[in-house]
Amino acid sequence: ISLIKDKDGISVTIEDNGKGFDVHQKMQKAGGMGLKNIIARVEYLKGSVEFDSQPGKGTLVAIHIPENRMN
Repeated sequence: ISLIKDKDGISVTIEDNGKGFDVHQKMQKAGGMGLKNIIARVEYLKGSVEFDSQPGKGTLVAIHIPENRMN
């Protein structure tokens, strides 16, 4: 887990070497509500979120919230 605040905003990176998952498949299923909830909260703050995962390869989640949303 990494949390960095700089002049551009806040960046959060969460990475593991776990079992991973198919991001596109998870987003299509009702079981992907957790991912959709993360996306909705980050979008509300005008930020961006990226998911990178594959079965058997672990997962990386990268979130960025711009500075102008933190004031």
